[in-house]
Amino acid sequence: MQEYPLESLEVFFEICKIPHASFKTELLKEWIKREAKKCGALVSCDNAGNIHCVKGTPNLCLQGHYDMVYVSKNAEFSVIPKWVEKEGKTYLCAKDSSLGADNGIAVASMLVALKACKNIECLFTNDEEVGMIGANHIALNLQAPFMLNCDSEDIDEVVCGCAGGYDLECKMSCAAFPLPKDCVFFSLQTQGFMGGHSGIEIHKNIPNAILVLAKIVESLVQAGAFVIQFNGGEKRNAIPVSAKCEIAIPKLALKACEEILENAKLHCVVTKSGVKDSMYFDVLPLLQVVFSLENGVIVSENAMPILSSNLGILRQEMQGNRVVMCCIAMGRGNRESLMREHLNKERAKLEGLGAVVEVIDFYAPWEREENLLVEKVFEIYKKHRKNPHLKSIHAGLECGILKQKYPNIGFVSIGPTILHPHSVRECLDMESLVSFDKILKEILTQFDAF
Repeated sequence: MQEYPLESLEVFFEICKIPHASFKTELLKEWIKREAKKCGALVSCDNAGNIHCVKGTPNLCLQGHYDMVYVSKNAEFSVIPKWVEKEGKTYLCAKDSSLGADNGIAVASMLVALKACKNIECLFTNDEEVGMIGANHIALNLQAPFMLNCDSEDIDEVVCGCAGGYDLECKMSCAAFPLPKDCVFFSLQTQGFMGGHSGIEIHKNIPNAILVLAKIVESLVQAGAFVIQFNGGEKRNAIPVSAKCEIAIPKLALKACEEILENAKLHCVVTKSGVKDSMYFDVLPLLQVVFSLENGVIVSENAMPILSSNLGILRQEMQGNRVVMCCIAMGRGNRESLMREHLNKERAKLEGLGAVVEVIDFYAPWEREENLLVEKVFEIYKKHRKNPHLKSIHAGLECGILKQKYPNIGFVSIGPTILHPHSVRECLDMESLVSFDKILKEILTQFDAF
């Protein structure tokens, strides 16, 4: 296997050892601050956890986020990188978890640049993966006239626009009822679902584990089963991999449910359950809400999505003697007018079904931008890549929010190729990282950083 003597890769391996899932980034924050100070940078932070580093008189600010979407069966943070050879290419993946190359490889590259350059600014933003929290609450005095975001995930794309997003939270309150005494209990746990990024992979029609299990649950209830518990999803911005349901089937309805349970084994592990709960809830109003949510690509343009939605979370809790079901759908749009129109329609529809609806986050898209930085970066790309192209992507980047906060700064976004982010299949294309490293050095040279 080819060796990759990249300093940024060695720094990334150190980052993998430090817990930095969204909302749990304190240890990595302190580590970045220490490393930046070793590089001779002036370091400051704001209350949102954003880290600002400056050396000399910078013409260019590098930006990336230092939280990651941690997806794993391990409750404790554990990212163990591993090499994978596939179709003649080398990838860096992780053992049984997401890798965190989104956006840890940017953090590593920025620290290497901070060490090597005399005139440079770096902005490490926090909790980007859970609603752009760092960018939304930034309170820092940025200096450079241009910002290079390093969170794009295709080496051949120079990104000059991105989707905005929102989280639509929908709650249903359901009465609980006593179960008949002669029930048999079953547990259904989804298996074999791939998951993926709910923006850049939403057009691939990747099955949503929550929706698949909901269809099975509907059939079981119609055949006489009762639902005790129903939960699913990992992260609001990831296509769900897992969903689980606990059901009770009266013995008189067992025969009618047997074929449904057998067919469910195509998607689920079905086992006799040790749950002996005495209460169930009427799941049908919830299923009506779940099935009414638009999911997947809603509007496309030039064969690419410009409006989409993904049901990412379904959670159950008790409030007194009632079951409260909460589902969160993340919408994305490359045009703000489309986003707001769709959001209003979804809200009205769901409220008409008896749900309590709240928009818990909204950020506008980054409209396509043209500036000197875009021009220079694209010219450099044409020297290093065979088929580079300017593009607006259907994923969220901090650029949209930061552009509103700092309207006089010119933005562009680039990055190495990362496949299947926000999932255990996440992997970093090593050839693209080598290319990205060379491109970044030439960009820094063009902007007098060395």
